[in-house]
Amino acid sequence: MTQGSMMTDMSKRIQVTLPDRLAEDLEKWANYDGRPLSNLAAYLLERAVAEAKKEGAEWAKQDNKT
Repeated sequence: MTQGSMMTDMSKRIQVTLPDRLAEDLEKWANYDGRPLSNLAAYLLERAVAEAKKEGAEWAKQDNKT
């Protein structure tokens, strides 16, 4: 899978608070990949959601009314 291949629409913004060590690791990863931290975070979140759906997450089976 190529970088950004899962991204479809960046219409929502969220704010998260991360432990310092996790933020440092993500910054290192993003810098290594030559991408913004926010782009890496969005990619990782999208991968996690896709994996949860693939595994049959109960929340994914509900009607999408949001």
